[in-house]
Order: sequence, then C-alpha cells, then structure tokens
Amino acid sequence: AILTVGETTTIEDLGSANGTVVRGRRLAAGHRTTIAIGELVSLGTLSIMLQQQSRGARTRRLWQRQYFEARLDEACAREERYRQGFALVHIHIDDDSAVDFIEETLAELVRDSDILTRWGPHEYNVLLPDTEPAKADDAVRRLDGELVKRGLKCRVSVACCPRDGRSPYQLVAKVQAKGIKDKTVTGGSEIVVFDAQMQSLHRLVEQIAGSQIGVLLLGETGVGKEVFARAVHRASRRTAGPFVELNCAALTETLLESELFGHEKGAFTNATSAKPGLIESADGGTLLLDEIGDMPLTTQVKLLRVIEDSQLRRVGSLKARSVDVRFVAATNCDLETKIARGEFRSDLFFRLNGVTIVIPPLRERLAEIEPLARIFISRAGRSEGHPPPALAPEALELMKSYSWPGNIRELKHMMERATLLCGRGPISPEHLPVDKISANLTANRPPLVASSIVTPAESSQLPSGVQLPGLPPVRRKGSDEEKQIVEALERAGGNQTLAARLLGISRRTLVNRLNEYEGVQRPRKTKRP
Repeated sequence: AILTVGETTTIEDLGSANGTVVRGRRLAAGHRTTIAIGELVSLGTLSIMLQQQSRGARTRRLWQRQYFEARLDEACAREERYRQGFALVHIHIDDDSAVDFIEETLAELVRDSDILTRWGPHEYNVLLPDTEPAKADDAVRRLDGELVKRGLKCRVSVACCPRDGRSPYQLVAKVQAKGIKDKTVTGGSEIVVFDAQMQSLHRLVEQIAGSQIGVLLLGETGVGKEVFARAVHRASRRTAGPFVELNCAALTETLLESELFGHEKGAFTNATSAKPGLIESADGGTLLLDEIGDMPLTTQVKLLRVIEDSQLRRVGSLKARSVDVRFVAATNCDLETKIARGEFRSDLFFRLNGVTIVIPPLRERLAEIEPLARIFISRAGRSEGHPPPALAPEALELMKSYSWPGNIRELKHMMERATLLCGRGPISPEHLPVDKISANLTANRPPLVASSIVTPAESSQLPSGVQLPGLPPVRRKGSDEEKQIVEALERAGGNQTLAARLLGISRRTLVNRLNEYEGVQRPRKTKRP
C-alpha cells in the first residue's frame, strides 16, 4: 500500500495478497481512500495508526539522490499502472550563495509531500506527486518568484508525466533540456548539451574536475573528446594553468619521446639546443594525450613512470625534474583488446582509467543535431560576411536520418559547405550531399545507448561527497535494445568483445547492459576446433 501525506492523507492498495482494510472494509486493488488522525488501518497482520505530530520547529529533509531516483521510478510505474500523473521540477541556481542558505530556502518552499534532492553542483530536483500539469506550472511560477524575492538567481523548469514522457530517462532529459537551452560556456566555445546522456556526463565532469584522478575519454572520431578534456581543465583548480594537447598517432616514436619529455642539447643529431617537452610545458595545468592507444610500448613505460613519480628526465639527461600535471587520455580504439594483444600496457591503462567517460556518437544524440548545425551555420555566415541562412525543415529531417560516421566534425564541414552553396537563401536538401546521406541512412530502430560512466576503482581519490551521476533508462524485458544485444551475441558466437563492436559500444557497456537485463540468455562462446 501507499500512504500519501498532504493536505489530506490517503492510502491506496496496490493489489497486495493480504489486503488493506480501512474502517472494516477491504480496499479494492488500485482504490484510494482518505484516512483521519487516529484511524486504524490493517495491512495483513500489521496494524498502523496515523497520529498528529507537534507542529514545532521542524526541518524538511533533503533526500539522497539514490532515494530520489527510486521514488521517481516508482512514480513512473504507478502512472503507467493507475494513470496517476506527477511532475518533475529542475532548479539551477545561477549565483554563488551559500549552499546551506539555498537548501534551507528550497526546503521551506516545497510542500511536505514533495521530494527534494541535490542533483549536482547548484542543481536540485523536486518530485511533485499527484500533480497535474496546470498545477505544476503554477507551482513553478510561484517557486521561481519566491526564489527571486530572496535574492537567488535561478532557472526553474518542469516536466510532467505523461505529458513530457513516461520514463525517468525521458523526464530527466526533458526537464534539463528546458533549463539549459541558452547555456554557453566561457572560453570562446559554445557547448550544446541537450541530450540526457551528455548532461549526465557534463555533471560528472564538474564533480571529478577538482580531484587528481585520471580521466579516460572514449568515443568515435569527431564526437568531441577534446571538448570534454577542456571542460575538465576549466572546471578544475588548474584552470589558470596551461592546457596542452598531443596527438600520439601523429609522430614517430623518436619524435614523440622528444616532444613529450623534451631533450638536452646534443641528445641526438640536430639537437642544437635544449628543449622542454610538452609535459613540462603543461606543468601546473592539464595534458591531453589524444589517440593514446597508438603510443609505442617503450614510450608507455616512460610515461607510466612520470605519472607515478611526478618526475621526468629529458632525452639525453640524467637529471630528474619534478612536474605537476593532470593527465587526460583519449582514444577511439578498444584499449582492453590492445592489452589482450600485448599492444598496450595494463598498468598504464589502470593509471589512466580512474574515471572512464564514453562519449556517445552524434547519431545517438539527435536532439543536438539542430542546435549544433545552427551554431556552425552562424559561424560560417559570419566568416562569409553575411547573416546566417535559415535551415529548411526538409534539410533538418534529412540530417536527422543520417548516421554521421564523422560525428560533429562531419556536421561542421557539411554546414560550412551548405552555407557557401545556398548563398543567402535557406539551406535545403539540394545543398546537402544527398547521395552520401541516402547511402548511409540509419536503420529504423532505437539506438543502443553507448554512454557509460565507469566508477573508478580508486574512488577514494574523489573529493568528499562526490556521487557519480547518471540516471539510466528503464531496462524492460523484451525491449528492442535487449533483442539487439542477444542478436549481436549470437552473431559473435558468444564473444562479448566482438558483439560490442557489432553494436558500436564498448565491451564494458555491453557487460553493464547484460547485468541490467536479468535473465538474458548469453550464448556460450564458440570453441575453435
């Protein structure tokens, strides 16, 4: 049974075998009735009585996020079964007021029956049970007005079930997308964050940035790994220090070591003067090692020593130099497979893999295609010296059907080309590479969610109170995603690494999905004769 305490107190039977008895009558499954103070309720062999509590000074509770997510999941299940709508409110505080003041103010403004939780830095969510859309909109306006009166700059948004979605994943995505439509990040680059997966990853960046823990960024070419690396740097205490990046695949082994560690005069032919390496150049800041999977094994050994000892020796030098650098690594390859083949050191992997962030490809972030496209069109228009052209709906629909193998980088180049071809008129399908898009149309099936946040084994290095965020979509037995996973495992003969490649996700993500789908029949790995 569910007991709801508010202006009126009600109890509802959920179809229990023992039944719920109120005033001598057993409630029908799904039926709700009011109960009064001092009234006895029987739940099977258990009897409860509602009592009046003193109305003295009382502090409302700020619930833990885990509890909030469980209640949100329950509310969605109840709506699906009994058609009881509810609302989810997201509050983002845009100033640096004391956290205690913010939370005391919010706790004072919400109802007794509402559930308030801290969702992230200066972000809060409120669950409004049994609230219709009209009442939810009124509550948001009242809450926004009261916060402004108390000197708090904020953005308040609301999503209603079932109006805006029926699952926790859909509702969180909707309410946060409403709250960050105008969000830009300093540093000259605009970051579009509309997709719920991406919002979760950016919240994670904010939480881990202040620690020294290593960060490994995984994702296809062009998904924006460098953007995430810069976001980690900007949100950290090293933001005033340098941000240095190196593409490990762009140099030969000899040049890579020289660029990374530096060299002394006469260390090799043409070394006419001493030169500091990129690690030294990043002292006090952050070093991004892009395409880390292509780093030679001998260089990996030297890099591991630097990470562990915070000291390096230039090529040709006997003197060790102390360095203070935050390492962020990025790759589009499967490092675990490379480790199995002996092409990548497992000890270096574990040092870099403090927190792994798998960035989903653009084809799984359809909500971000339009805002990203408009940003690229605007930039291209400015560079050509004329106002940005409009984007025709037909062109946008065509773009959303494309698989984007080159991800954001390909979208940028396509918009620059279309802006040039359309002149000052709207961008229509004729200005897009229609033949290329038509040949690569994505299949009409829901994409697998490739985003994965891996909790670090070295969690003790995280700042106090950090909780790795992420509200995964509800996993339902028999869903299209489960069928895709089973089909891929069968095609791969039970080999999880190969199945993950067929699905376009990491093996770690596949294992997480298998654990979430309890009871999935896992084909046995085919033995070679």
